[in-house]
Amino acid sequence: MQTGNHVIFIHPDGTSPSHYGAARFLEVGPDGRLNWDKLDKAAVYLGHMEDQVGGTSNGGAVTHATGAKVFAESFGFEKDNSNIKSLSGTNKTIVEEARDAGKVTALVQSGAIFEPGTAAFVAKTKDITNPDGTKVVPRSQQTEIAKQVINSGVNFIMGGGELNLIPIGQAGFHGTAAEYDALSKSSLVRPTENLIDLAKKNGYTIVYTEQQLNDLLDPKKTPVTPTKVLGVFAPIHTFNDRPEEALAAANLSLYRESAPTIGEMLDVTQKLMEKHPNFKNGSIAIVEEEGSDNFGNNNNAAGTIEGTLRADKAIGVSLDFINRYPNTLLLTAADSDAGGLQVVDVASPTANVGTINNNPTTTPRPIPLDGKNGAGTAPFIAAPDANGDRFPFAVAWASLPDFSGSIVSKAHGLNADKLPATVDNTAIYELMYETLFEKELTSRNPSPTKAPAATKSTGNVIFIHPDGTSPSHYMALRNVDKGPDGRLNWDNMSNAGVYLGHMENQLTGTSNAGAVTHATGTKLFNESFGLQEDNSTIVPASGNVGKTILEEAIEAGKATALIQSGQLAEPGSAAFAAKTTNRDGNDIRARDKYAEIIEQVIRSGTNVIFGGGELYMLPKGTTGFHVTAAIDATESRAERRPTKNLIDLAKSLGYTVVYTEDQMNQVVNSTNPPSKILGVFAARNTFDDRTEEALGLNTANPLPLYVATAPTVAEMLEASLKILKRDPDGFFVALEEEGTDNFANNNNAVGTIEAVRRADAAIGVAKNYVDTQDPNTLILTAADSDAGGLQVFQYAPYNRPSTPSGNITTSPVIQDSETAVPFFGVNPTTTNTNRAFFDGVNGSTASAEFPWKPFAAKNSIDGPMGNFVVNWVGTPDFPGSIVSKAYGMNADQLPSTLDNTEIYKLMYRTLFGTDSRQTLVPGTAGADDLVASVTPGFDGINDLVFTGAGNDSVDVPIAGEFAGKNRIDLGSGNDIIYVANNDRAFGSAGDDIFEAYDVKDYRISGGAGNDTIYLGANGRALGGDGNDRFFAGTGGANLLSGGAGADQFWIANAELPSAANTILDFQIGTDVIGIQGAKSLGISATSLTLAQVGADTSINFGGQTLALLTGIQASSLTPGNASQFVFG
Repeated sequence: MQTGNHVIFIHPDGTSPSHYGAARFLEVGPDGRLNWDKLDKAAVYLGHMEDQVGGTSNGGAVTHATGAKVFAESFGFEKDNSNIKSLSGTNKTIVEEARDAGKVTALVQSGAIFEPGTAAFVAKTKDITNPDGTKVVPRSQQTEIAKQVINSGVNFIMGGGELNLIPIGQAGFHGTAAEYDALSKSSLVRPTENLIDLAKKNGYTIVYTEQQLNDLLDPKKTPVTPTKVLGVFAPIHTFNDRPEEALAAANLSLYRESAPTIGEMLDVTQKLMEKHPNFKNGSIAIVEEEGSDNFGNNNNAAGTIEGTLRADKAIGVSLDFINRYPNTLLLTAADSDAGGLQVVDVASPTANVGTINNNPTTTPRPIPLDGKNGAGTAPFIAAPDANGDRFPFAVAWASLPDFSGSIVSKAHGLNADKLPATVDNTAIYELMYETLFEKELTSRNPSPTKAPAATKSTGNVIFIHPDGTSPSHYMALRNVDKGPDGRLNWDNMSNAGVYLGHMENQLTGTSNAGAVTHATGTKLFNESFGLQEDNSTIVPASGNVGKTILEEAIEAGKATALIQSGQLAEPGSAAFAAKTTNRDGNDIRARDKYAEIIEQVIRSGTNVIFGGGELYMLPKGTTGFHVTAAIDATESRAERRPTKNLIDLAKSLGYTVVYTEDQMNQVVNSTNPPSKILGVFAARNTFDDRTEEALGLNTANPLPLYVATAPTVAEMLEASLKILKRDPDGFFVALEEEGTDNFANNNNAVGTIEAVRRADAAIGVAKNYVDTQDPNTLILTAADSDAGGLQVFQYAPYNRPSTPSGNITTSPVIQDSETAVPFFGVNPTTTNTNRAFFDGVNGSTASAEFPWKPFAAKNSIDGPMGNFVVNWVGTPDFPGSIVSKAYGMNADQLPSTLDNTEIYKLMYRTLFGTDSRQTLVPGTAGADDLVASVTPGFDGINDLVFTGAGNDSVDVPIAGEFAGKNRIDLGSGNDIIYVANNDRAFGSAGDDIFEAYDVKDYRISGGAGNDTIYLGANGRALGGDGNDRFFAGTGGANLLSGGAGADQFWIANAELPSAANTILDFQIGTDVIGIQGAKSLGISATSLTLAQVGADTSINFGGQTLALLTGIQASSLTPGNASQFVFG
């Protein structure tokens, strides 16, 4: 009988959502899902140490093991070498407490046995000062750590590191004495006693290879299941963590072939744990994939992706364990972001990848991209997306170190719901401890207060789009404004999900198409601004053709607002109310038609429209409140300047127009504020998004980042709510802080941080509204890409690198000002000396007169945090590490990994109480004739049709090109149904006829009776009971199942299908294959050929496959057998 719970902590070291993104693209495609994606809950992980803003592998592991915040170089002791007091109040780690409580324990590691991600749970070493004053840092004492691990009493220990177990002059399983002595003779690395022998003395069974490990589960080879196992699978690590070029030169693989993967280690370990007599008491397994970190620190893209995939396989093994033992918590977290990996779309699948512009000043700074074999090699190719398309991509890096980064922790199973949306590294221990020992602990940094409960079934939506932001962007702001233990408004939101923003034709989301997806719930091509690639109308997820969620809200009588820090044509807000053609007879992109977009926004009827862009609202030659003659002269493009005065248009449509923050406040705070207000707060954007050097931030006369008279987006939102809240039907707000994206695309760190500050303040205004005025309100935030790949960094505790040369000092301390710009190496090969120059408050230039200056972090709970820098990957937008957050009504419905289309779904559900505005079309007990667009209430788009009994007829396609996405239940009777694209049609009883010749992506179920189904393309058709007939058209690629009865599959009918149809349940002797018009096609029993394709049979003619019969042997069929083949 089970009495204890189980904990599995998987530490995929160095990984961020971007690392998983690269792995996802390569392994399962952008629409696929990794095991990590499937976990229940997500949280932004904050990994700072006691004395610095970033985490270290050793210090972070100690915190996970004890729940205590420690100094950066700790390996189990405080800085003064005193014992650490765990959050539980003992001097033991969680694994040591579990061991002493009679629970089964395991440490599983892809690196060497001394790696802190596992070893710090049972070993501790002090900071040693030698007589000459030199120091021996704790984590360098490898053999001492290894010995403590072996003496720990942990039941199952898996990893590498034989070198650390074998004395000098002795051979091991994986290496000779000479080989090992050549690697190291250091007393810190090599023991004086044979630790393998010590392990045997301690009762461990020793295994060295994957096969030996698997043999432990074979009762013939291992009659008595061991209760203690030590796996030693490599001399050092099970991987070779060097740059790709170095591995190629040495002819080395990424991982050691004889070693098991981390997933294979865990799988065997768990099965051994289950057989352990103490398993009923509970168990804890600590698992680290170290390759994801070490390859990342070498900027080896292929190795990093492989390491991430191996970690993900271990997560899959753990999910299987949870299926067997539901009283299990699975928790994952890295402690840092290794290398700052980002994915970059590239144009050619065959050409070598090029460079990326990294932190330019007034001139570019190109850095090589990684392809699948290293810098400047052929790109990676993503697995197919949902449409079968494959996209080439490269990998870009911020630099070599571990960064504070965009780290996301995930949880699944028991107590997963207790993972807060922003989690301190100490809370990892807290959640594991509560699960394992069923005892709640006092949090170091308590979780925020929950939102008040909703009281209605529908509510308001405030969608805040801080464009281009990742958790790293928020981290930079948090450090500056609050300190690493402080919490931003974004941190205090209740739910988090990793956001996947790929487009229909590329991996990276774009501002315009991403906004259209948010507005319509549909996946679009990258240049879309409200229309399909052929400039046709979009059918949104709701089925309301051509309507965005804002337009549906207006139709439903709700108040609406579009709030923008950029100019009013910016898509993050404008795409909710405007749509423009793309390259229609010219080369003008849709998003560049500013004048047309803004006119549509004004004509949309939106109550509150706030932003910049007066220049694009006035005809050429016109000045305005912000637009001077000089500014007017800078822009003459017809697509950006209207022919009519759009401000006069707005006034004619009932808008009150304001130009400054003061004017705005005066109007909204008046005794009778207007229901429609247009704020035009700048000539262009309300910010100046150039590089720091272009703005003169490194001079005596710096230019401002934002227009002084313009309100912030937070102030705009606060003013808007005073108007919107008066509407009894509720409201919808789409707000974008565009500066977060534009400054970051120019790698302007100080501008980016200021923009994030403004976005976060807007979140604060929205949260206050939920908390104090209306709990029936959803706040939802999401970027659509990761702008610039921002990373936060401190050198400490390590010295500045000497390679590449040029840093003015080796000291890790970042001074308040420096006469040269600090840097780090990035994406090294065997020869290059690439440098990533760091940003400070005045950019990335320095002189004696205007030295470079860092950012200063506010103190943490523990004290000073020092100065830090901002490191960039480059100037583009990346798929990145994007996290969506939610607060208030329906926030708990935010998935832990979400596609960009799900933003719309959650907003729609909150506004309207349903996922789509479907219309119910009822029939009668008699014979119904329902014709879409003719029958009242039946438009043939996203309808629910129930005809009931009787011989009914339903015609959907007659409604036109947008007809489809209906669910049609024909009831009993002999019915005829003409289906449309994406329809779901059910025949029920009776002899029914389904016409789908010219449509695709349908689902037909005939039900009982002798049904006839005319097929289109890419559909699924199930005949059901009865003798059914299937007639293939020219489309093909259908999945067919006849069901019970003698069925006929007419696989060609006067024309050949463009793709083979697949028959899933062909019954020899019962069903037949038919060719209609065989003579005209030239098909006969002799010209038709059969081929075995694995377990299936293909039917072929003229080099084309007409059909595939699954599970059928070709030898059992004969085209000349009239009981099997019919030629008409």
